[in-house]
Amino acid sequence: MRFTRSLFTVLTAWLCVSSLSAVAFAHDDGVMFGVRGGYYTKVEKPFAGAELLVRAAPHFYFNPNVEYVFVDNGSYLTFNGDFHYDFPTHSSTYLWLGAGVAFVRDHPDGFAPSTEVGANLLGGIGFRSEGVIPYIQVKAIVKNDSLFVLAVGLRF
Repeated sequence: MRFTRSLFTVLTAWLCVSSLSAVAFAHDDGVMFGVRGGYYTKVEKPFAGAELLVRAAPHFYFNPNVEYVFVDNGSYLTFNGDFHYDFPTHSSTYLWLGAGVAFVRDHPDGFAPSTEVGANLLGGIGFRSEGVIPYIQVKAIVKNDSLFVLAVGLRF
């Protein structure tokens, strides 16, 4: 129990520090905040999340994010450190593919919490508009008990 809590604290700190260091190296126009929601198919529950999008290089983005899944009894969180490549489309549509690391924390009521490490594989489409970018994204979290996630979001 103590090890799991320590691991959770370390992972949370890592996500925060990596986000802040990425912001420090980003271009002035290369940082966006976003919110997302959707559905975890394996868990069969909706989720809400927040993200930071930081340009790391032309067409490459660092996208740390956290997602809270609304389970009935307990808590279920994912902390993700994703990178993706935006394909040049020469239009108002964005297309991307990416990958990253996922830390999945499941704490059912009455049971000890568990934290698993997995790999994220993702793809999405976004639509440029005035000051906000709505998008749709699909993600597979590959781990012992893999997950599939459908998301819609807004980036500001």
